[in-house]
Amino acid sequence: MTVKVVEKATGKEHTGKYAVVDSAQVALFSGSMSDKKGGLRGCGRKTMFEAAKVAVTADDPSRELKQKAIMP
Repeated sequence: MTVKVVEKATGKEHTGKYAVVDSAQVALFSGSMSDKKGGLRGCGRKTMFEAAKVAVTADDPSRELKQKAIMP
């Protein structure tokens, strides 16, 4: 279970266990824990990135990535 965030400009890689992707930002968490609803939630150190400047990949995207709804 690994989530990898790669900065497009520099190629620098950051790894974590869980990520939340918003329309403008990506939050990468160093750990994950049960949300008691059958899924996961982020815990530990939180690192923020601008969504347009990074690429996000995950071993199991359905569990390790959360996409927040974009409201108009």
